[in-house]
Amino acid sequence: MRSWYREGTEAVFATKVQPSRYILPKLSRDKSLQHLQERKLNMALVSEFLGQLSLNVAHEPLYPTVVPARDFDPDRDATRIETAIKTKGVDEQTIIDVLTKRTYSQRREIAFAYEKRAKKDMITALKAALSGSLETVILGLMKSTSQYDASEIRGSIKGLGTDEETLIEILCSRSNDELVEIKKVYMFKKDLAKDVAGDTSGNFAKLLLALVDTKRDEPSAIVDYEKIDADARCFENKQLYFANKLNEAMKGKGAKEKIVTRIIVSRCEVDLKKICSEYKDTFGQSLQQAITEHTKGDYQKAMLSLCGPDQQ
Repeated sequence: MRSWYREGTEAVFATKVQPSRYILPKLSRDKSLQHLQERKLNMALVSEFLGQLSLNVAHEPLYPTVVPARDFDPDRDATRIETAIKTKGVDEQTIIDVLTKRTYSQRREIAFAYEKRAKKDMITALKAALSGSLETVILGLMKSTSQYDASEIRGSIKGLGTDEETLIEILCSRSNDELVEIKKVYMFKKDLAKDVAGDTSGNFAKLLLALVDTKRDEPSAIVDYEKIDADARCFENKQLYFANKLNEAMKGKGAKEKIVTRIIVSRCEVDLKKICSEYKDTFGQSLQQAITEHTKGDYQKAMLSLCGPDQQ
């Protein structure tokens, strides 16, 4: 299995293309990161790589599983949410039914209608009513995709240690336009580039900052694929990458809910339908089946609702 290595240099990405392996770089805090920091990498090669291999077409088609609801009535939905919150024990199913089947823009309208009706903030009310994994999902849905990505980036670098995997996943899989939007909504007293620079070091920091500063070309020109390792071409299939990450997160008993939540919430209005297709083609079972096997309760219901019907 070939990796992204060149004679005389050690490039940042070592990619293995197998159904059970990641396609984008999987940097741990241990061997991979240590290897990355100890080696003196040729950053010109990294720049060449980023220039030739954009991970996202600027205006690629969308494959969402969450689409605008027909006959949408924000006042009616706000009433349902208010009643669900006030119900003894909380009616989680109604909250799931409403908010996982509305787009972000529709959820915003519901929130405005709720505040007008109940004289209180809907997000605050939901946070008080829900708990655990379901709370994380629902509050994530109340953010735009760029707001959600920004909060996940911030969560990966605040406190002790850095979650390099999350940083790599988000920064490497978003287009230049998407990264610009993330930078616009990144509101944590510092700008995104300063936060990334302050919490990473060496060539790893240089690579991430190159991505944050959108210093890579979108694929508008002809790419010289003869110069690119065949395995590295798979970087262009983000949906397969996400399918692999979901599979890795749901191996064995239980699931790594943080990873599953992040991917499904952030991609449900972008390309989750295509991710579901890649998952089934690669692993022989649907993503919905995997979620059913490895999750439970209201969290499972929310994830399945966001994924949409299982296309047999």
